[in-house]
Amino acid sequence: MTPGEVIQKSQGILREIIRSIDKDLDYTLPAAADIQGPRLTLQLSLRGRAATVSLSIDDLRLAQTDAARKNAVRQKIKSVRDHMTDNPLRDVLGTKVARMLKGAEEAQEAFRQSPFRRPGPGRGPRR
Repeated sequence: MTPGEVIQKSQGILREIIRSIDKDLDYTLPAAADIQGPRLTLQLSLRGRAATVSLSIDDLRLAQTDAARKNAVRQKIKSVRDHMTDNPLRDVLGTKVARMLKGAEEAQEAFRQSPFRRPGPGRGPRR
């Protein structure tokens, strides 16, 4: 069976896998003539972002009958989709600066007096 025939037969399972991940996730399969070698490149797009995932043709063929292979293909596609939706600007300052600011705040808290602390020697009336 040629790689093009495998892809044509597994389009339904591939569509089912992708729709189970995200119904808004668009994908483009390569034409049968473009496939060379044991792998194919699937192009994904979601909300203006694009990514590619490389899948083994054997995994795709076996995903039709084997639930473990189907889940492996699903996990690979889902991982790429999760990376697409990650926000790259999570922390503007960076983790090092954030840790320094947090440490400075904790040090400042340590210097503040608690209302329940007894005054130290020389700070209050002696009895």
